Amino acid sequence: MSEVDLIAPPEAYKGRNPLVLRRSEHGCCPACAGRALMPVLTFRDVPTNSCLMLDSPEEARAYPRGDIDLVFCEACGFVFNRALDPLLTEYSDRYEPTQAYSPTFQRWHRDLAGRIAGALDLRGKTVVEVGCGQGEFLHLLAGLSGCRGVGFDPCLDGRRADVVGERARDVELIGDFFSDASIEGLTADVLLSKMTLEHIPAAGRFFRLAERVAQASAPGMRLFIQIPESERIFTDLALEDVYYEHCNYFTEVSLAGLFRRHGFTVEEVTREYDGQYLTILGRYSGEADGAGEDAAGVAELRRLVERFAATWADRVEAWRAMVAERRARGGRVAIWGSGSKGVAFLSAIGGGEGVSHVVDINPHRQGRFMVGTGHPIVGPAALKDVAPTTVIVMNPIYRQEVADLLAGLGLRPELLTL
Repeated sequence: MSEVDLIAPPEAYKGRNPLVLRRSEHGCCPACAGRALMPVLTFRDVPTNSCLMLDSPEEARAYPRGDIDLVFCEACGFVFNRALDPLLTEYSDRYEPTQAYSPTFQRWHRDLAGRIAGALDLRGKTVVEVGCGQGEFLHLLAGLSGCRGVGFDPCLDGRRADVVGERARDVELIGDFFSDASIEGLTADVLLSKMTLEHIPAAGRFFRLAERVAQASAPGMRLFIQIPESERIFTDLALEDVYYEHCNYFTEVSLAGLFRRHGFTVEEVTREYDGQYLTILGRYSGEADGAGEDAAGVAELRRLVERFAATWADRVEAWRAMVAERRARGGRVAIWGSGSKGVAFLSAIGGGEGVSHVVDINPHRQGRFMVGTGHPIVGPAALKDVAPTTVIVMNPIYRQEVADLLAGLGLRPELLTL
């Protein structure tokens, strides 16, 4: 095919993920079906969507809320939100999570695509991406490697195709969830999913679907999974990385266990993007290993999670007090980043009354409003009139990029990172 093929999503889904827990699975670990679950932390009345583009502050403040009840599986080390109500989350063309307008992210994305293309010899092969966004990465990968790309994402929106850049020839984007219905007849040489598995309530069922695709494909299908590195979240008390849509919190121990239990041999484990992302590459062997849980690794994770729970409130209070103190002495506090991290931060500190502005370089998010608080989202140029005294960067990897943008506007506020 010469152009991108956009296939509309079926009306039946309407933004609701079909990979949810069945009634019989409630009370069990979604990764290993274990029943020994240790309570970790509970958060009440938090925004249930953080990347939706909402058109009024009233709609943003009135958007549904839910609870987060984090628990730790003592069998495999998996942490998840057992209070998740999937009917409160929406994945549709209103969902805008991309970081691809950042030059920092663009450089890393291209580098990652080049490394995958070089390592896996993809020319003439089929790569299926689950959670492909607007096809940004799949186009990069296909253009660099000569592979055929097939992407699944219910949030496809042709109006946001500007993020893609140069298009590869043989890429098909399907506006649908990865599900029992959508994988019928699907084969792949590589099944790839970046920053998506943390959103899927039935993590074990996702891996069973991956098994089905592998069994229908040529021997040795590769599985490439990239998710937030939750060991970093627990160690650093990353309050910006705990939010409703992220129902799953994986570490190397729990994710590698899923690979093994579903017949995938782990070939490579890496950390990416300043340690924020955990990546595992595996090959399908068909030989499931359900007996070899990493007992020592699970025990160490338990201690880490217990420390996380014990010190979380102090971390939140420190940031709440910092914002309040800046405002009390007449300062103007802005946060940089209107997506999930920004929503999580404002929710954690109690709504962010001390924050005057929320900034984002993504043009599709500008002019919209923050879910939960109703803060207007503005572009960087708007800060020239505001002259904030403090800017809190939601993702520390963008600190220098933000500093350069602010300097270009003639602004040199206090710059903080989470």
